[in-house]
Amino acid sequence: MNTYHEYVIHNGEFIGKFEEMYQRFEDPWMQSRQPNPYGRQCAILNLKRFGIDSLIEFGCGLGYYSNWIHQETGIIPMAYDISETAITKARQQFPQLDFRTGDIVKVLQEPLPVDAILLAEIGWYILQDLDEIIELLYKNYAGKYLLNNQVFYKGTQRFGREYFTTLQEYIDYMPFKLIGYTEATTVEDSTIDTSTLFKIEPK
Repeated sequence: MNTYHEYVIHNGEFIGKFEEMYQRFEDPWMQSRQPNPYGRQCAILNLKRFGIDSLIEFGCGLGYYSNWIHQETGIIPMAYDISETAITKARQQFPQLDFRTGDIVKVLQEPLPVDAILLAEIGWYILQDLDEIIELLYKNYAGKYLLNNQVFYKGTQRFGREYFTTLQEYIDYMPFKLIGYTEATTVEDSTIDTSTLFKIEPK
């Protein structure tokens, strides 16, 4: 495998070798440069606007977005990634923050004392578990917020098309109360940067 993308999704198929990817590549997705800034900044604005003081972040990777959240809001996210190597590197880079290794389905099995759940650009990687995740959020996080930062692709998406291909289709798929959303791009970009905020209301 020659690029980090091949460890994640390749030829329209989910690979999911995140640990191997982080062992081989120093800065996948150019995380140190804070890619996809529109969605990331919007999520931070929503944290401030809706008085969110604590959150679990899934997909923290090397911790750069966790640190940005902390700098902008004072929140220390409970930041999870499935890769032990990513968490080790994040702890070295940002020792003042709280990084943990964990699988989203396992972590959500028990309620934790936070105001919100943040899915940090992992939406395409959890499709096989998405319905179970939704049920766990209903069960253990009713009354809390759900934020989702996600990139959509302009006419090139091959993976996950049976779920959704646009932000509106994603919003329609999710059963929670929509509070707000943003989508942004430039004419040169091949992707559309999005952020969505839901309230997890009891069934």
